[in-house]
Amino acid sequence: MSKIGFFGGSFNPLTIAHINLSKKIVKDCNLDKLIFVPIGDFYDKAELIKFKHRYNMIKLACSENKELEVLDIENDKSVKLYAIDAFEIIKKNYLNDDIYFIMGTDNLEKIKDWKNYNDLVSKYKYIILERKENAFYDIMNNNVDIKKHSKNFSIVSDYRYNEISSSLVRDKIKNNEDVSNLISKEIEAYIKENNLYK
Repeated sequence: MSKIGFFGGSFNPLTIAHINLSKKIVKDCNLDKLIFVPIGDFYDKAELIKFKHRYNMIKLACSENKELEVLDIENDKSVKLYAIDAFEIIKKNYLNDDIYFIMGTDNLEKIKDWKNYNDLVSKYKYIILERKENAFYDIMNNNVDIKKHSKNFSIVSDYRYNEISSSLVRDKIKNNEDVSNLISKEIEAYIKENNLYK
């Protein structure tokens, strides 16, 4: 049985913060593998570029890191997948593995508004990325369901990359500023080649 983490998000684009935090999660949580799961094109998010470009950029980054992979379950979907739908698809495809879903405290705070919230909290295991001290415990102390199922949640804290975000990368590209310290050289080359975020 492999221990696998699934990291969902827009990754628009994937930054060095995503990569470095992912490596830390693999190490700290003893994962055999971490798999990025980029959201599809049916999400109403500002400046979200096509799935194929986000997927291709993640694939480039993963080619340099053997413990990282990317999954395309949301590609070519005719409707938006909710978290519960994606989790069920992953669960069926990885029946013999120990599965963890990776999310930040920002998403954990919103989980109470998600479809099938009670199932999400009670039936799945999570690795929570804490970008602010005690953020998980603040959320848990305000949510009786998370507190009840706290054994389903593992915490990884790292505050070194708080200033690096995909939106910062996009803004710098629009302003023709240097992004070489925010994304990998392969992703930077791909963005230039495909004239993205202009």
